[in-house]
Amino acid sequence: MNPSEALIGVGRRLIDLLGPEQETVAVAGPCRSGAAGLRSVTDTYVGVDHSNVLGHLDETPHSTGGGGASPDPAVRKATEIYDALGAAPPRVNIGENDAAHAADGAHTIDRHGPEVPLHRDDAAPGDRTIEGRIYGDPPWAHAQNWSYRWPDISTMSRTINDYLRANWETVRSDLALDEFHKATFDTGHLTGEGFYNEGMNGLGPKSARANRTSFATVVLNLVPGRPPSFVVISAYPAGLLR
Repeated sequence: MNPSEALIGVGRRLIDLLGPEQETVAVAGPCRSGAAGLRSVTDTYVGVDHSNVLGHLDETPHSTGGGGASPDPAVRKATEIYDALGAAPPRVNIGENDAAHAADGAHTIDRHGPEVPLHRDDAAPGDRTIEGRIYGDPPWAHAQNWSYRWPDISTMSRTINDYLRANWETVRSDLALDEFHKATFDTGHLTGEGFYNEGMNGLGPKSARANRTSFATVVLNLVPGRPPSFVVISAYPAGLLR
């Protein structure tokens, strides 16, 4: 088996190991924001739950052509990363995370922190505001239909670290296999204040309506090394209209 075939085989064997009954669809939960018609939901992708899988991948050998068997290099690498990440997540200090990985795109506090002005009238022209993102005001690169900021540093830190502790098996499996992890989830408490666009989906011109949400999204990337680690690229309050 050449290296390309081995890499393709990793994904196929992962699905074979899990079986179709392990495929999952993220299901929306009720919005706690109180706005009529507004719901914040989990990512709406169909995927495979990677948790508790890597411990079995290296038990699936391929023939080396000489009568022996050895794990695929890609499987072995993923298993090594999974093991090196450890059985429990490190506690993330998001300020230190953003400072150390600004060049990698980490931006939670800069774009979603509690110090970002809420209203367009709260800042000088050209300064970033949460309301301004609905309209695509500079320095925002694009207009968005939902825009929130964390209410305080404590809520932001607690939400991120609680999520990592509760979902570490899935997180480190995703990092080992994909070098990436993203999830949107309901915290059951206030995570953000901000706006949604009442005119989304062709319902009219852009119009920012004040709103609060209990949902959050985290986006992580693997940082290769010995040992490997990860960076929080972004963590932000989230909302979607359903």
